Amino acid sequence: MYIPYSIKTYVPIILLIALSFWFTAQYIEPPPPKSVTLAAGSKSGFYYQSALKYKSYLENEGLDVTILETSGSVDNIGKLHSGDADIAFVQGGLATEKERGSFESLSSLFYEPLWIFVRSTKRESNQIVTLKDLQGKKAAIGAKGSGTHALSAFMLDINGLTDTETTPLSGSSAITALKNKEIDAAFFVSNIESPLIHDLLADEELQVISIPHNLAYEKNYDFLSALQLPASVIDIANNVPATDIQLISPAAMLVANETFHPALKALLVHSTYEIYQEQHNLYAKDVSFPTIHYADLPISKQAQRYFENGPSILNKYLPFWVADMINRLKIMIIPLLTVMLPLMKIAPPAYRWSIRSKIYKWYKSLKKMENNILSKDQDTDINDTIRMLNEMDDEAKKTPVPLSYADSLYNLRLHIQMIRDKLIEMKK
Repeated sequence: MYIPYSIKTYVPIILLIALSFWFTAQYIEPPPPKSVTLAAGSKSGFYYQSALKYKSYLENEGLDVTILETSGSVDNIGKLHSGDADIAFVQGGLATEKERGSFESLSSLFYEPLWIFVRSTKRESNQIVTLKDLQGKKAAIGAKGSGTHALSAFMLDINGLTDTETTPLSGSSAITALKNKEIDAAFFVSNIESPLIHDLLADEELQVISIPHNLAYEKNYDFLSALQLPASVIDIANNVPATDIQLISPAAMLVANETFHPALKALLVHSTYEIYQEQHNLYAKDVSFPTIHYADLPISKQAQRYFENGPSILNKYLPFWVADMINRLKIMIIPLLTVMLPLMKIAPPAYRWSIRSKIYKWYKSLKKMENNILSKDQDTDINDTIRMLNEMDDEAKKTPVPLSYADSLYNLRLHIQMIRDKLIEMKK
């Protein structure tokens, strides 16, 4: 069965190209999932309000976002371990070696200081003005599973306040108990922008315990920073707070499982920057959030790259899903450059050679016959040579070639005829 030379030449090349693309395609990352679950905190807390901002941003990018209401940072870590959450807000200082091997920080979002509220010394005879004064007192340290509970218990422990009675009250319940003198102090860990903290700072019945040696905590514990909240920075007209307040603070982190899809990590880092880049710094310390600093978990490669180089050109100008598709398919450039382009470049010469070789193969025998004629070799049997030329001509006539190469075939037959004519003349 006759198979055209074009098929013989190009089909193997096409198959080889297809095979190279198929092989490379095995290394293309799967597309990111369409949904994300974010472990936040209680609905009244600052984490939950932050989660709503992420939800709005990510849904504009085509993702479905589920927010989990939790007890706080410790509970959020549990949600990440169990797989119930993909990402979570986690307070600095809570990560163990287990978390450091499983989770990655996408960014530090903001400071969330430890606020210790007591009744105002103007109204209280039994004054509490320092952390040490809580020895033998009763304090609300937040719900179990929250970052407030963990940090408060840590602070009481390292300060040797073993006789301080604790209760897991939080939020408005803790404030009510404090004002009703059921407890002596209420601990909160929250961002300065929290409406609850603003209200408590402005409440004349309450005051904040300042931590004068806060720099000592920063030097001894990597996850803590020493902060100063200047007097009147919240409300200049009403002098809130009335004096400078020395605070210690961990940073809130956005944390993801190490196995979370890298494209979504990059999107979350970008969304974090968009959401938090214009934070107003009220502290005396020169700080800038979001950042990859202050994290006690490994920094994801996506975050490292983003904070060093900014968003990629694709992510900057294209919708997320389009940019992700291009990013995932760019590996296909490898077979394009190493296989397809070189093969397509050599295919036309190979095609021409395959056709002309069918014609040129006769010229070796033809040249030998012509040399015999020119040397007038007496051993040459003219009749046998003429018969061989006739057979050669018959074979040449049967050789299928494209019309564009018919001139080469006819030239061959003309040369055969020319030598045959010379032999016939010699025979005469």
